[in-house]
Amino acid sequence: MDPRAFNDEDGSFRRHYNTVTSLTAAFLCLCSRAVLVTCDNCKRSFRGQTCYDNHLQSLCQKIRRCEECFKVVQSDRKQTCGEIYCKICRKHALADHLCYMQPDVGKPKSEDLLFCFYDLETRQEKQLEDGSYLHEPNLCVFKQCCDTCLNTTNQICKKCGVRLQVLRCNDPISRFMEFILGQRKIFKQVVVVAHNGQAFDHQFILNYILTATDLNPDLIMRGTKIIMMSLGNVKFLDSLNYFPLSLSKLPQAFGLGAGFKKGYLPYLFNTTANTNYVGPLPPVEYYDPDNMKEDDRIKFLEWYEQNKTNTFDMQKDLVAYCISDVEILTAACLKFRQQMIETGNVCPFTEACTIASTCNKVYRRNFLQPNTIGIIPKGGYRWRDNQSKVAIQWLVWMEKEQNINIVCTAKQQEARVAGVKVDGYCAETNQVFEFHGCYYHGCPACFKNGRDEPLRDDPTQTLNTRYEATVAKTERLRDLGHHLIQIWECEFRRQLQQNAFCSYVENHPLLVNAPLNPRDAFFGGRTGNTYEYYKCMDGEKIKYVDVCSLYPWVCKYGKFPTGHPKVYVGEECPPTINNVEGLIKCKILPPQNLYHPILPAKMNNKLMFVLCRTCGEKMNQGKCHHHTEEERALTGTWVIDEVKKALEMGYRMLKVHEVWSYEIDQFDKATKKGGLFTAMMNRFVAVKQQASGWPQHCRTDEEKNRYIEEFLEREDVKLEFAEIVENPGLRSLAKLILNSFWGKLGQRENQPKTAIVRTPAEFFNMLSNPAICVTAALPVNEDVLIVNYEHRDESYDPLTTVNVTIAAYVTTQARLKLYSYLEKLGDRVLYYDTDSVIYVSREGEWDVPTGSCLGEMTDELEGYGAGSHIKEFVSGGPKNYAYKFFAAKDNEEKVTCKVKGISLNYAASQLVNFDTIKEMILSPTEPVYITSKNIRRTKEHEVVTREETKIYKPLSTKRCFLDDHSSYPYGHKRCRTE
Repeated sequence: MDPRAFNDEDGSFRRHYNTVTSLTAAFLCLCSRAVLVTCDNCKRSFRGQTCYDNHLQSLCQKIRRCEECFKVVQSDRKQTCGEIYCKICRKHALADHLCYMQPDVGKPKSEDLLFCFYDLETRQEKQLEDGSYLHEPNLCVFKQCCDTCLNTTNQICKKCGVRLQVLRCNDPISRFMEFILGQRKIFKQVVVVAHNGQAFDHQFILNYILTATDLNPDLIMRGTKIIMMSLGNVKFLDSLNYFPLSLSKLPQAFGLGAGFKKGYLPYLFNTTANTNYVGPLPPVEYYDPDNMKEDDRIKFLEWYEQNKTNTFDMQKDLVAYCISDVEILTAACLKFRQQMIETGNVCPFTEACTIASTCNKVYRRNFLQPNTIGIIPKGGYRWRDNQSKVAIQWLVWMEKEQNINIVCTAKQQEARVAGVKVDGYCAETNQVFEFHGCYYHGCPACFKNGRDEPLRDDPTQTLNTRYEATVAKTERLRDLGHHLIQIWECEFRRQLQQNAFCSYVENHPLLVNAPLNPRDAFFGGRTGNTYEYYKCMDGEKIKYVDVCSLYPWVCKYGKFPTGHPKVYVGEECPPTINNVEGLIKCKILPPQNLYHPILPAKMNNKLMFVLCRTCGEKMNQGKCHHHTEEERALTGTWVIDEVKKALEMGYRMLKVHEVWSYEIDQFDKATKKGGLFTAMMNRFVAVKQQASGWPQHCRTDEEKNRYIEEFLEREDVKLEFAEIVENPGLRSLAKLILNSFWGKLGQRENQPKTAIVRTPAEFFNMLSNPAICVTAALPVNEDVLIVNYEHRDESYDPLTTVNVTIAAYVTTQARLKLYSYLEKLGDRVLYYDTDSVIYVSREGEWDVPTGSCLGEMTDELEGYGAGSHIKEFVSGGPKNYAYKFFAAKDNEEKVTCKVKGISLNYAASQLVNFDTIKEMILSPTEPVYITSKNIRRTKEHEVVTREETKIYKPLSTKRCFLDDHSSYPYGHKRCRTE
């Protein structure tokens, strides 16, 4: 910026003091830098008499600088040093205070609300250069429901107009958007819903916005999928994010009745040439039956055979099919919404965008007690006062270079000089060390633009006010007689790249033993195969059991941390963890004789359970030659309960780096009190059980009352006699809430974001914005960019709905529950997956007991009749297995096959099935190539069908597998020789 732009006619610089937020000119002022004039009133310093005189005319009355903390504040506001406005707590508090998740006091609103449910049908005739076919909508059907007609069946509403509308033309998207944008002027909020809209329907909307309008939507994306898109008061949502079921399954799941049933459409027949076709049903291949699941294909072929002589009218039947889909979607969503409001006092569509966020709000609105769940600070508890890793690197190097001891927070010692917090201090030499993080201190070299813009993490501050406070603080320290040593972050990072001390600081104990990161303790479910192939011998059966409602059981009966932890580091850590609850970062040595290791570790992009770290990292299928503790030991962060179990099973603790010790809340079965999530689980367990109706054996009132008493005794949940009525929709809702509730607690913070940019100025502002980092920019056309960006670590706000420690407790207790069965079954286990076990049952040996209560094992094959069992099992790795089983009810042999990453439709199942997997394992052959046509999204948000080929090959790499297809964990002393 040219300083002359601020000159008045008389050559002064009065204008740059006209407003509180316009401080740029103060730093561009051409007054002498050598002479500073301090104002006794506002305590700020100026670079000459002219600037000082000018500021008296306006700025002095508006802002001042605090003499104690150097912060620039508005003069008419009360200033408390060290205090900020906390967005989480929604009040002023000390800058280093600890926050808590806040109860939600809102309620769902229906006033001036419009829902619009829509579906598209597309042609795919236009072939692109890469051989894919572009989808082009030629039909849009939508149904609207407003606060006036929400619960009626009227075809015309006085407020929103014709409710069901059909747009049949070559460009239905523009007409649909014209209608939606018109409705947003009538209603305060418009919610537009499509099933699988994130991957299909909404893509056409976004592409239209990008190429045919000047609108700038707010986007929440996952890759190219649209989780939510907002245009002012219009919100586009995907019902699939609330109930992950295909549209054809919604009528049964929500009990919509026989009138709602998804039909069949020859969508490949939807071409320009066939627009006015009337005649027999199109040939069967236009329905693409080979892309259906095998059972669905059989049903379709039966339907086709029965209806092949019927007349097919392309215009009429296409519209009827689309209307049917919209009616199903509308009925399911409105029923889901009504039941969610009645049971949880939350509207899922206006107050959330996924089932996880909906359930989290239900908990916060109905069950969360104040000051219960702590919000973990951005940098954890040790480095939460903005002293970053790079700052510690500099202080460590200063210690070595000057051979002194520097007091700093990385050593758990707060450094203060004359009441002012500093980064480091050496009392013996009277040296003060200040590391200026470029963003926190407003580096004028790194951030030359937007210096007067309010900062995202603290709108009361700008880069200029931060820089001014930094200068004032350093001058104060010098005035007090301290020897000040300071450096800017950008300068030190350059030194790190150029100097040899980089290796020293990286390997210093303070840096190697970086603060515990609670997300490192958040592992998923335990999944893997211990056998590649097993066939029952005489006296054996293979059983398949899974835990009934594993995660709801954990949430109801499990233990959970509350509040904020006490942090212990190094020698401060408790000598034993027997009576400690929380998280631990440690180095631990596994035994060499454990068939099922306990502690999880992330290696090779997999969740592994190993006895030797080096073997696991190298996926060594040979003999373990690693004998030293350093080669075999694991260093990681875990929930302490998992480490306690590991020590019980022979693991040996080598070193404890850090412990977060929490107070614990758990349901007490004796007193019926406690439990962080017990009340919520109980409510929806009751809803689910009541909506399941009466069991078949309950015919008389006496039997029904006995059933209620027994359920109360088993689950500590009181069922209401009059509420026990079969209701599939309510049961589905309760099941969704029970299983989806805890996920939001573990959500990753500071996720990538997407913006639509239409002018060079907008793009420049993003590039120069100190709070964000642009990661990618994709040109859509000459006028539009799609820009991906992230907030810098210093500027993002912690999510008010997240506590990853609690999420880690959920998955840990789930793994320990599964392990309680693995431990007893030993090498009889063939396969396990989160909440299920496939194992060999032999007469005279312990069998897994089954039941029907929360946390009890159930028989997965029970639906095929008592006595059903697996006879032959094969597995090509985690989530990759097949088995032949005897179905007692039908008295016949059946086959099940599941392979993650491959949609086993009819065509694919001819290539990948029990027999092919078995053959590939018993006599290794070439991989199988599966070619299919799939609907995909482009970066420009066009939808195409392209031919893709996947390669299938069994791959069991989580354990060391032997020639007989059994296995041992990596590092086990019985692993085979090479």
